[in-house]
Amino acid sequence: MRQRKKGFFSDRRRLIAAIVVGALLLAGALLLILKLTEPKAPEEPDPNPVATITMSDGAQMRFELYPDKAPNTVANFISLANRGFYNDHEFFRVVAGVLIQGGDPQDNGTGGPGYTIKGEFAENGFSGNDISHLRGTISMARQSGYDTAGSQFFIMQGSYPEYDGKYAAFGRAADDQTLSVLDAIAAQPTDSTYLPLTRQVIRSISVNTFGVDYGDPEKIEDE
Repeated sequence: MRQRKKGFFSDRRRLIAAIVVGALLLAGALLLILKLTEPKAPEEPDPNPVATITMSDGAQMRFELYPDKAPNTVANFISLANRGFYNDHEFFRVVAGVLIQGGDPQDNGTGGPGYTIKGEFAENGFSGNDISHLRGTISMARQSGYDTAGSQFFIMQGSYPEYDGKYAAFGRAADDQTLSVLDAIAAQPTDSTYLPLTRQVIRSISVNTFGVDYGDPEKIEDE
């Protein structure tokens, strides 16, 4: 009886094993190449910050802010709100059918944070802010100079697109409840200077940035 040639079969098994391992490695490499070259799903954009204005009676207004339209204005509002600057001050100017105004630490229209910011609107040479002053829009108040806004803001009860390009609008009412609270404040009786006869006190303003750091605003320091 002939003996089997062990070397031949051993070599054959090694060859088959090497072919199988090579095929597996090639398949793995192809899968990796396909994985690396497949188009990536677009990243979800960060949600816009949401400001909540809580009145002394607990009523709340919420506004979605637009950092892509007025980045420094939004950064300034976030900075002031989240350090408590607006707390316990009031809407000192109420013009029914037009707007309500607040954000002054003096509560009379003369105060500010000790600095101003550049006005982000078309008449000041700023492009990209196309937010219209429609009902529910929040915008920055200013003096006659373009770069004189600081902390005071106003909220449109009516729609006045003629304000567009003249003031830095930076957000919109986020829900119907906000408009209802806005209407209730705007309905308050006032004196001849539009000061509400019953104080409209802001308990607090806070801004949820959803973890995004908008940084410190660029300031023009008061001399």
